[in-house]
Amino acid sequence: MSNNDWSISRRGFLGTVGGGALLALSSAQAAGRSPALDDPPIDEVTVKDDVGVDMRDGTELSTDVYLPESGDAADGYPTLVTRTPYKKEFYGDQAEGFAQYGYAVVVQDVRGKFGSPGDFYPYRTADAASEDSYDTVEWAAEQDWSNGKVGTYGISYAAGTQWSLVHNEELPPHLEAMAPGFAVASYYGQGAYAGGAALLSHNIDYLNGFAIEQYNRDDSNRDETESPIPGEDELSPLEEAQEAMMQLYWDLPVVPFEPMQEAGYDYLNDWHTNEVYNEYWEQQDHTRHYDKVDVPVLNYGGWYDIFDQGVIWNFEGLRDESDAPEQAELVMGPYTHGNQGIEAQGAVTGPFLFADNSDFDEMTLLLSWFGRTLKGESEAGDSPPVRLYVPGLDEWVGAEEFPLAATEHTKYYLHSDGDAGIGDITDTDYRYEGVLSTEKTHSEYDASRDEYTYDPADPVVTGGGYNTHWEGGVNDRATSYHRRDDILVYETDVLEEDVAVVGPITATLYASSSAVDTDFVVTLSDVNPVDRAGGLRVAEGARRGRIGDVSADPRDTETYSEVTELEPSEVYEWKIAVWPTARVFEAGHRIRIDVTSSDFPRYSRNLNTGEGLTGEEMEVADQTIYHDADRPSNVELPLVPVSELEEMVIDGPVPGAPNDGHSPD
Repeated sequence: MSNNDWSISRRGFLGTVGGGALLALSSAQAAGRSPALDDPPIDEVTVKDDVGVDMRDGTELSTDVYLPESGDAADGYPTLVTRTPYKKEFYGDQAEGFAQYGYAVVVQDVRGKFGSPGDFYPYRTADAASEDSYDTVEWAAEQDWSNGKVGTYGISYAAGTQWSLVHNEELPPHLEAMAPGFAVASYYGQGAYAGGAALLSHNIDYLNGFAIEQYNRDDSNRDETESPIPGEDELSPLEEAQEAMMQLYWDLPVVPFEPMQEAGYDYLNDWHTNEVYNEYWEQQDHTRHYDKVDVPVLNYGGWYDIFDQGVIWNFEGLRDESDAPEQAELVMGPYTHGNQGIEAQGAVTGPFLFADNSDFDEMTLLLSWFGRTLKGESEAGDSPPVRLYVPGLDEWVGAEEFPLAATEHTKYYLHSDGDAGIGDITDTDYRYEGVLSTEKTHSEYDASRDEYTYDPADPVVTGGGYNTHWEGGVNDRATSYHRRDDILVYETDVLEEDVAVVGPITATLYASSSAVDTDFVVTLSDVNPVDRAGGLRVAEGARRGRIGDVSADPRDTETYSEVTELEPSEVYEWKIAVWPTARVFEAGHRIRIDVTSSDFPRYSRNLNTGEGLTGEEMEVADQTIYHDADRPSNVELPLVPVSELEEMVIDGPVPGAPNDGHSPD
């Protein structure tokens, strides 16, 4: 049965700055002075606009410098640097706030964006991009208003420009600390693909937004005899594409994306023609360079962020491989991309409102971090290196490591009577036939398999999760979602006590398909006793069959380095990385696992033909999930005793700043 409901909110927008500017603004606006902070010691700030900073190849990048007008600066100020493609002026309020607390602040347009000349290519960390980051840090340290100690900050792309530093032979000698928020670790692993499947809505919306700004600033697109650059009254082809994006998601083939190709911007097609992990993606992979890091790094992000897994990978990689493992810190809250520090958190994470104390103020966090790492200030209170907000417990917890030391990796097995989809349906009750249990075999639900049909012409529509240009976050699973016949549903019995899940999750599916290529998507949900129909989306993961070995480690990007078609009807062991999360499933609730083959448009549809993103023809696939003693499909959950979590409760993510649910003015 067809169930597509396209009334679900899409978060894309039409503008000349680029889709990411909306995300940049949310962070910058949220970064005003917090009531938890003392009044700033400095009232006035001097701003030097559009300073030209020479790179090693002679290109001058446009840079704004914010300096305190007073204060003790005989030897200069500790200096903060951020580099952005979203227009440096957007970060002015945040930069001025830092300056009022005694920092010199450098805000720069990256090469090829807004005030900076040159060619722009998103997320290229090789050559000029990484060298520009290095040169800017060293330029800042050499100015007479700097004391030579430099820290970097920024979220999303501005986190990527910080991580680009590791792609140099060594870090800049004057770099003392980093604070990348909501950051990718591997652009193949989280930024453009996940589990080998293209992140369609993010890729198209985001990169087309960049192309709009480039097109509209390019003098070659002016026709002096007819019209100026398209504006409010006349849309460029790229702007028309942005307005029609909902339909363009459906267009086949995915490659090429004609609006950008015709405008001369190749980066989206480059992303989508490089479907496997290769040299193209290696130069955008920070995980290969953690051993160069010898400075403190604050990693912070959100459990519902598109880069959730990237923030965790970066922290774990620094702990395992860097020269300063003890100086890596991690802060995670229940946020979508860049939406930390916003009062109405529920408004940006689906129809769900977290407890007041889930919020935190980014400026408070960063001033505490740079106070410790650049100014040598002592901590105002206990600050364990790992600080996590746990929904359900509704508290911040502190730890020395992640995953948590008390983690008990526990397998929950899939069982059914052969029909794990919808059971009896009434207006008030839904009954699902699939069972989720820690028992490997089940005496009552003992069928060996479940089957469904996946039709790429009628995909499951994305609702919540890790999205930027589509409604993200917790999100109640729509009733129509579970009226479909292509979703298998497995639930625990009603929980007799609270169950805490904190950390990365791995699903193992023994599955076959009639197709040479297909996808499997696994979603973890929290089902409350009032609304069994929906369930709150907690975490998910996907895997594309033809990209790499489906039985190999799903968190190793090199797993996805070659195309290997499936043998139709052969049973494979599929390993699927369900992204890290934190949640207490309360007594009286149920834990639910859904299995299906699409989550569109978060992921591009698998057409089941083996043609990948260049394909135009579709085939229907017959899917089988096995769950018997020899093929025990399961989901391994990282359980932590709730009593242990309760002993780890801290006041909030910032030492000395109790989290009382305040929001910036």
